[in-house]
Amino acid sequence: MPEPTPTRRTFLQAGLASGATLALSALTRAGAPPTRPPSAMTSHRNLFNGDCNFLFYNPELWQPEGGAYGLRAIQRYVDLLAASGVDTLLVNPNTQVVWYPSKQLEYVLAGYRRGDRAYVRSIAAGNATLSAAQTEQYVDHLLRLFDLYLDVAESGVDWLAACAVACRATGISPWLSYRMNATHFSGAPESPVNCRLFRDPRNRLSGRIPGPAGTTHAGWMGLNYGQPAVRDYMLGMMREGVEAYDYEGLEMDWLRHPVCLEAPAGQRQIDEMTEWFAAVRAMARARRPDFPVGLRAPASLGYLRAIGIDVKELVRRGLIDFITFSNFWQTAWEMPLDELRRELGPEVVIYGGMEDAPNWLETHAPSLTERPKYQELQLAGDNAYQAARPADGAKRIRGTRYLSASAEMLRANAAGKLVLGADGLAQFNFFVTDQVRVPGQRCAYAALRQLCDLHSLRGQEKHYALNTASPQPTKIWDVPEQLPVKILPGHRRELRLPMCAEPADANLELVVQVVSSRPGPNDLCGVSFNGSWPLFQSQETEALLFSAGPYSRHVEENVARNYVLAVSSIRDGWNEISLSNESPKEVNVVAVELGLRKRRPS
Repeated sequence: MPEPTPTRRTFLQAGLASGATLALSALTRAGAPPTRPPSAMTSHRNLFNGDCNFLFYNPELWQPEGGAYGLRAIQRYVDLLAASGVDTLLVNPNTQVVWYPSKQLEYVLAGYRRGDRAYVRSIAAGNATLSAAQTEQYVDHLLRLFDLYLDVAESGVDWLAACAVACRATGISPWLSYRMNATHFSGAPESPVNCRLFRDPRNRLSGRIPGPAGTTHAGWMGLNYGQPAVRDYMLGMMREGVEAYDYEGLEMDWLRHPVCLEAPAGQRQIDEMTEWFAAVRAMARARRPDFPVGLRAPASLGYLRAIGIDVKELVRRGLIDFITFSNFWQTAWEMPLDELRRELGPEVVIYGGMEDAPNWLETHAPSLTERPKYQELQLAGDNAYQAARPADGAKRIRGTRYLSASAEMLRANAAGKLVLGADGLAQFNFFVTDQVRVPGQRCAYAALRQLCDLHSLRGQEKHYALNTASPQPTKIWDVPEQLPVKILPGHRRELRLPMCAEPADANLELVVQVVSSRPGPNDLCGVSFNGSWPLFQSQETEALLFSAGPYSRHVEENVARNYVLAVSSIRDGWNEISLSNESPKEVNVVAVELGLRKRRPS
C-alpha cells in the first residue's frame, strides 16, 4: 500500500494530554540540571543546515528531467546528503514568517499567484543593498523560486513534512532551525517576508550599530524581543514546528541575525530572555523528554549577553543541549573552541560552524569570460571586496572563493576545529556554491564523508587560511581577524592558527603562502613556523595553493610567495606563523594560507 502524501496533518499527534499541562510539567523540570545522558548527542556529529529555500535553488540538479517540481526532487537531495555522510539535517522553515503552507501562521506565499511580478518586486525592493539592475535580476529569481513552491504545494505536498519523511527513510535525523531575527528585508517592514508585528515601530529595534556616530543599519533593525508580543509570536512559530511535524531537534539560529534587545541590555531584560528560553525548553520537552534544544550563535559571549542572551546561564540551568559557534559569512579559521569549552564546561555539546566564504581574499578565475552576475547578486550586502576598485587594466573576472567548492579547504577547516575539541561540525550555506551557478564551480558533497573523523583527515591534502578583515558591521560579533597587517622594516608579526599534526609517512609538504600588495616582499622577508629558524628562501607565484572551482590565481594587485617548511613541525592545536620583514620597505600582508600538498617529483 503506498505511503500517504506527506502533509502537516500527517504529523499531528493523537492522544496527547493538554498542551498547557505538559508545558507546565516540563517547565518545572527546565530549571534542573540536564537529565540527558552524556551519549545522547554522539550520533549527531555531521550537521548540514538548509535555509528555507535550499531545496528549491537548483531544480536543474534535483529534477533535471523537468516538469512540475515535486517530491522526487526533495528525496534526491536528501539521498545525496545521506550518501555524503550527513547524519543530521537542520531545516530552516522561516524568515519572520513561515515558508511552508501553514494554516495558522503567517505564510509568505499566502498572497502570491503564479507569475505575480508585483508581489515579488515588493520583496526584492526591500533589500536596500541591491542596485536597480540587481533588483530586477532578483525579481526574476524570486519568480522562479516562488513558482517552484507552488508546484509542490499544488501537488498536495507540504515540503517541510516531506523533508522529514525523506530524512527518516535515509537514516538522517531531521531537526528544525529557526532564524530568530531574519533581517535581510528589515528595511521594508511591509514586505511579505516580514510579519505583521514588525510594522509597529514598538516591535522593531532601532538598528543602531556600535560606534560614536549612532549610525543605523537595516541589518540590525530586527524584532524587539523586549516586547512580550514578539516573544509570544516566535514561541508560537516554533511550537507549530515542534508539535505538528515529525522533527527530532530544535536550533534557535541567532546568527541570522544576532540582534535581540537594544544594547546594552539590563539585567531585568536578560532575566526575561532567560525565562523565555526556559519556556522554549519546556515546549520541546513536552514533545519528547530527550528533544535536543540549542543555539547557533557568534563566539562572543559578551556581545550575546549585551543583546540579552546569557549563554553561560542557559548552560548552567540546562536550558540548551548544544551550541554551534560560527562567524556570519566568512568561515572562522581561528575560532577559539578550546577557550569556549573552558568557559562553558563539559555539559553542553559544542559544534564548529563552517560558513561558505574562506575569507575576503579576491581571486582570479582564468576560465571565466564574464563576472558571474548571480554570484554578485547573492553576495550583495555581504561582499566586502565590492568596495575595492581593481587596478587599471586588471583582469575583471575575479571574485571570492567558496569553501564548499574545495575539498582541501573543507578538510583543513574541519581539522582545525576538531583538534580544539569540537564535538562535531555544522555546515551552513554549503549549497550556495551551487546556487550561484558559477561555471566550473560545484559543491564538494563527497568531501563531507568522514569529515568529522580526525584520524581519517590526517595525511590528506589540506588548504588552511586565515580570516581577513571586512568593513561590514558583522565585524562586531565575528572572531577578530589577524589580517591584513603592515610590517615595518625590521619588524615582525606572529599569527596563530589551529591545525592537526600529520603522519610522518604521508608524503606531504607544508607550503606557507604569503600574499602581499605589490610590489610585495622578496627574499629579505622570512617565515618562522612554531619557533623554527626563519626561512627566507621563497618562490614567487600567481597560483593559489589549491583551486576552488574556477578561482585558481591571484589578482594583479597582489603577489604571492611560497615557503616550503617541515611538515613535522605542525602540532595538534594552535600553531604560530611568524613573519619578519628584513627589507628596507614596509610590507602589506593581505593573506596567509597554508597548504599540505602531496610531494611532486622534482
